[in-house]
Amino acid sequence: MRRLGSMTALAGLLALSSAVLLRAGGATIGGPVTFNGQIAKVVHQRCASCHRPGQAAPFSLLTYEDVSKRAALIRAVTESRYMPPWHAEPGYGKFKDERRLPDHEVELLAAWVAAGAPEGSGAAPPLPSFPEGWNLGEPDLEIAMEEPYTVPADGPDVYRNFPARVPTQEDRWVRAIEFKPLARTVVHHSLFAADTTGKAREYDAEDDIPGYAGMSGGIKGKISLRGWAVGGGPRIFPEEAPIRLPAGSDFIFESHFHPSGKPETEVSTVALYFSDEPATKEQITFQLPPAFGSGAGLDIAPGDSDYTISESLTLPAAIELHSVTPHAHYIGKEFKSWAELPDGGEVPLIWIKDWDFAWQDMYVFEERVVLPAGTTVRTRITYDNSAENPRNPSHPPKRVYWGTGSEDEMGSVVFHGLALDEAELPVIRDEISKLNKRHREQAKAYRERIKEQKKLASR
Repeated sequence: MRRLGSMTALAGLLALSSAVLLRAGGATIGGPVTFNGQIAKVVHQRCASCHRPGQAAPFSLLTYEDVSKRAALIRAVTESRYMPPWHAEPGYGKFKDERRLPDHEVELLAAWVAAGAPEGSGAAPPLPSFPEGWNLGEPDLEIAMEEPYTVPADGPDVYRNFPARVPTQEDRWVRAIEFKPLARTVVHHSLFAADTTGKAREYDAEDDIPGYAGMSGGIKGKISLRGWAVGGGPRIFPEEAPIRLPAGSDFIFESHFHPSGKPETEVSTVALYFSDEPATKEQITFQLPPAFGSGAGLDIAPGDSDYTISESLTLPAAIELHSVTPHAHYIGKEFKSWAELPDGGEVPLIWIKDWDFAWQDMYVFEERVVLPAGTTVRTRITYDNSAENPRNPSHPPKRVYWGTGSEDEMGSVVFHGLALDEAELPVIRDEISKLNKRHREQAKAYRERIKEQKKLASR
């Protein structure tokens, strides 16, 4: 009798699990949760932009067959907030295009899986439509590497720069840029620049190998066009501050490759979207700490799970922040940036509690954040070099220093914004330059200290 009662109770629970009451955006959903009824809409809106043919995700999530066979996995990764990938902490900064699932959609998915992932009655919902080829739609111009480059199967990380001619007859103003690697598994990042000197092409011609070696292109006076890192999306600039792309210049892909264990052929491509109007303002960019932390003294002992660096900048004039981009490597753990106002108030900017090297987004504020003169912007970055960190590439953990290799470390939050009054742009840039200069001096002393430290350790 006891066993029969248990079976009856189980049957009742299963029946209840397929007929739930959930709060969805203030509305109550009653009745069975099915793929055709509710789940397809959630998956199509939240997952299919990546989980479809030709995109970065390893499988599609479009049809009932696609989704139902991975139902348990979908429940696990959505309940843990591992997917969709969105690492900014809710309520600490407000950003556009947030991929984080609302709680009620996580509950819907869990209820559907608990009910056995039913398809439901009626016709399957229509598949979503997406822009062909590029997330931002048809570009005004595509530029690709002029020759394919083969990344070796193993060995150290490769830094190489590839110039490609800009075919325009007049200067254009870039309002957005999107990057597409061919060999996604080996491209760590690519920075973009325009060279008007011809130097990049001269360097490229020095040997028969496509591109030329070096980090950050080695060209003085180049125009930065931002860049892309693993997991990143399109870069969209403030509408009044597009970036000039000179006619006939060379677009440089400044690429960092991490060998995957087999030879990979890369041909990077960018899609450029132009503004009809030239810039009326210039963008301000600063990093905390500067230069991705090269002067922050990174020296992380094996086993240290709470190693922290920090930096700040006090603004001499008012600015409005457009976006923030955190960056670190594998053992980065936590990022937190905030602004301390002159009146004692505090403005949250971004907080990432669980950094993931595979998802390096540019977070664009829902509304620009105005910071008055006298505001201090602060950043704190924490690293976990313990054996318990599942993302640690070294087993057992090893001492980690600042460096450009993927298994070295670095760390910074990049801030993009505009001067509230363009006439005060010079004083803002002067303050940023002072901070950058101090860190260049610190970086020089750091390199000398680490060199001596390694020399002593090798004796």
